[in-house]
Amino acid sequence: MSLVTEETVLGQLMMKYPKAVEVLSRYGVPATGCSIPVSETVGWAVKKYVAADKAGKMLEELNSAAALTGETGKEIPDKIEVTDASVKKIKEIIAKEEKGGFNLRVEVKPGGCAGMSYEFSLDDEIKSGDEVIEKDGLKIVIDGASKENLKGATIDYVETIQKSGFKVDNPNAHAVCSCGQSFG
Repeated sequence: MSLVTEETVLGQLMMKYPKAVEVLSRYGVPATGCSIPVSETVGWAVKKYVAADKAGKMLEELNSAAALTGETGKEIPDKIEVTDASVKKIKEIIAKEEKGGFNLRVEVKPGGCAGMSYEFSLDDEIKSGDEVIEKDGLKIVIDGASKENLKGATIDYVETIQKSGFKVDNPNAHAVCSCGQSFG
């Protein structure tokens, strides 16, 4: 069974199999940055960047790299942590915007310079398949697809002289954009 096929989405490839980024680079496929839409598939990248006679070899190498990724021995916990600082800030925002009964929804979506980006919003709905984390009377809601990309992550709120905002410390991120809102 192949872990990587031509239908594999590039953003997911980079997230799940970081060793595959080296293979993409060797074949001239840009693996991060704004020059490649990570929502496209490996097949799209092959057609755009790789000579037809080398496509099969690249897929073999991608699958070999993907198989190695699981052998790192690094266990990532399933639990997603939410800090007290982030809960406090979310509650302040909910009160200021008069959105009583709303939850914080955290999503991971394709986009950004490094491939995937975090999206935070207030939402009064909990959908089937959502994971709900309750902390100090607040609900943090994460959809099933985003949960996989956030396994072991810590959601924090930081305030410094230079910037303030939500920060995600994500052990699944193998490449991070300088803005901190995008990862791959």
